[in-house]
Amino acid sequence: MAGDSQEELSKEEVEDLLAQLQRASSRAECWSCECLQGFVAQLELDAADDGKPLLEKYAVDPSQVRSGLGCDPCAPADIFAAYLMRKRET
Repeated sequence: MAGDSQEELSKEEVEDLLAQLQRASSRAECWSCECLQGFVAQLELDAADDGKPLLEKYAVDPSQVRSGLGCDPCAPADIFAAYLMRKRET
């Protein structure tokens, strides 16, 4: 897990996080929600070069990103929060 700006997520870590997002995103609208897209943007910042291409198909044009859908709970946001907590601890 990337613990600071020096460490990067491996391709395998990116694949695992994307698989979690795919399982958690129950609606098509999830992929254009700012909650999920915020996580994709963070992963782009944290991923090693070989993991970045995996994220390209998940990024939505910024003009198409919608505000939070109001899902309670928001599974993608929960995954993002857990990721940030793990990142902070390392």
